[in-house]
Amino acid sequence: MLSLNPYRIGFRTIKTAIGMALGIIIAKLLGLDNFASSAILVVLCIKHTKVHSLQAIVSRFVSCTLILILGSIIFSLLGQHAIVLGIIVLFFIPLTVVFKVQEGIVTSCVILLHVFNAPTIDFHLFINEIELLIVGLGIAFLMNLIMPSLDKNLKAYKKNIEDSFTKIFICFSDKCDDLQHPLDIHFSEIQLTIEKAKSLAFRDVKNHFGRNENSYYHYFDMREQQLDLIHRIEIMLENVEFKDELLTKLAQLFKEVAENVNSNDYTALRLHSLYEIRLQLDNLELPDSYASLKTRASLIQLLNELESYLQIKSDFGSLKTYSEAAS
Repeated sequence: MLSLNPYRIGFRTIKTAIGMALGIIIAKLLGLDNFASSAILVVLCIKHTKVHSLQAIVSRFVSCTLILILGSIIFSLLGQHAIVLGIIVLFFIPLTVVFKVQEGIVTSCVILLHVFNAPTIDFHLFINEIELLIVGLGIAFLMNLIMPSLDKNLKAYKKNIEDSFTKIFICFSDKCDDLQHPLDIHFSEIQLTIEKAKSLAFRDVKNHFGRNENSYYHYFDMREQQLDLIHRIEIMLENVEFKDELLTKLAQLFKEVAENVNSNDYTALRLHSLYEIRLQLDNLELPDSYASLKTRASLIQLLNELESYLQIKSDFGSLKTYSEAAS
């Protein structure tokens, strides 16, 4: 059975609709021929980010100006025939690749058809097409300056990931207290959330001119590194089958980490607690069986992984947004 996607009007759709209407209205008021084509320019240049929009506008302006000059010269020399039109397109498309403006091929073809259908190829036609480009591309640029802030969504992703980490460390603490406690952790879901968050943070970079990085992106990348270490810790805990004195100390440490997942101030304290446990290892009784020795070795390795987890957060420091860093 055919399923339909839910009907939804997004912000980009609204901008496109308003931009198309404005393009036609302004072009008509200026008395431009083919004024409806300004709407096509608006549609093709409305992008998800400001940077992509600017790149599209520059690409289309260059390619359209190029085809306007070529079309005017060649049609004037060889006549406005369909075969001549095909020859122009045949050589023009590779030319756009050379100049890296191939994104403007479709728009350029619209301009070329204007020249092809023009009763007379003269200076008035050239000016008319340039003005059409300025109106359409200009409105598209203004529309793309209006972009919704992504901070709210980025903060939501941040909280979601931190809550997931908190639950994981609470689960680790419970596991240390009771080896029969199940470790039901959905790493794939958390990984997917981090990947979506990084993608959104990268998109936020493209919504600001003159910015080439995003603190949120580095933050989510840091959490991705920590998630890999957490996964290793989970595997080690799953393999612990013998009750060890070290488990009680680890249970308390995991609980402290869970309570301070986002706190950079307390990371140094957690590292201090971890080093204290290492010093106390010398006073613990030596394992008296192969199983207990294997467990103790796993727990010592687990401490190393937890130290790496804490060190990554300590090296990162606190999350600072672009506005905070600039002030």
